[in-house]
Amino acid sequence: MVSRWQRSFQRSGWSTRRWVATLLFCVLMVAALAACGADSTSTTAQGAQSPTPTPTSTSMKTLQARKCGSIQTNPRGLPVDSARAKQSATCFWQAYQKCQPAMLEFDHTSVDALAIHTFNIRTSDQHCSVTDDVQHSVLPAKPVGSKTYTCTAVSSKPDGLHFSACGDAGDVTVPM
Repeated sequence: MVSRWQRSFQRSGWSTRRWVATLLFCVLMVAALAACGADSTSTTAQGAQSPTPTPTSTSMKTLQARKCGSIQTNPRGLPVDSARAKQSATCFWQAYQKCQPAMLEFDHTSVDALAIHTFNIRTSDQHCSVTDDVQHSVLPAKPVGSKTYTCTAVSSKPDGLHFSACGDAGDVTVPM
């Protein structure tokens, strides 16, 4: 006895082989997309340093934060655009070393989730701090709400920028 679903499947003209071939094609496409951005470049390691705030004057307090750009990763954790990632990370690292206001966005994508980190360098009364504003989402939903944490340190290493002890977000590595 053939079920109604099986009869419908047989009438549609789709064979089992065709379904398997379509499924295999989809799996290969996902694997190819995940392989995008697999290029990894290394840079010279620079250890964690405490930034030295530059002297503040009335004109410096009104400066806007430098927008260093954004870094996006594929589900394998590698930058989608390694040249852009390196440029953005270098911009943020240089601003951090001088304790100059700057912003860097890091979109960490996994297979079914997205975490958006917005790092900001802030200065006040000769004190420099780095904050991490984090939004989470389970795909395909859009991120809602955010939490802001203060990180204890930033260091530049061959694999990227390392943000230490950023509250509940913990240690965050931004690849470049």
